[in-house]
Amino acid sequence: MSKKDRQKVSILVVLLGVLGLTLVLAYRMNKPASTAAVQSPETKPAPSAQTATDAKIRLDELENQEAADAGRTNVFQYRETRGAPGSSVPGSSGIAPPPPPAPVVPTPAPGPIRPTVTQGFAVVSSPTPKLTAFLQDDSQRHFNVTVGEVLLGRYRIATITDTSIEIEDLQFNRRQVLPLQK
Repeated sequence: MSKKDRQKVSILVVLLGVLGLTLVLAYRMNKPASTAAVQSPETKPAPSAQTATDAKIRLDELENQEAADAGRTNVFQYRETRGAPGSSVPGSSGIAPPPPPAPVVPTPAPGPIRPTVTQGFAVVSSPTPKLTAFLQDDSQRHFNVTVGEVLLGRYRIATITDTSIEIEDLQFNRRQVLPLQK
């Protein structure tokens, strides 16, 4: 056995050890914890003395609520005191009138697609010929684009024909046709 073979065997043994350790730990972690069942001696219930921790629904209070009080409690204030139903002074209720609605500011309509000039087209000679368009923007930058390409992270080239280019604005989901300028 050569030195290289011994090295491979030792790596295999180490990897098998790691695999075995992983399997053992995974088995032990997925095993439900076993607890011993201990029976507690039965205790007699205490006499029905009401304590502060008794959780009980008092149906008599639920039935006595009037429909006029529904929705008038402030859920954000701790134990708001309520006066008698007939004792409120007209015009001075605890509920403030709602504020007037905020004026609606219309969103500005999206402007036209960034001005670009189509300078020309070329056909790439390949098994499937593709049209490549040469574009120039207002700051004199030149772009060579093909169908499906995204320009400036915002405009997708939808179609290229021999007379025009159709550009889709991805931000506002609009399309614009740019004619060839001669």
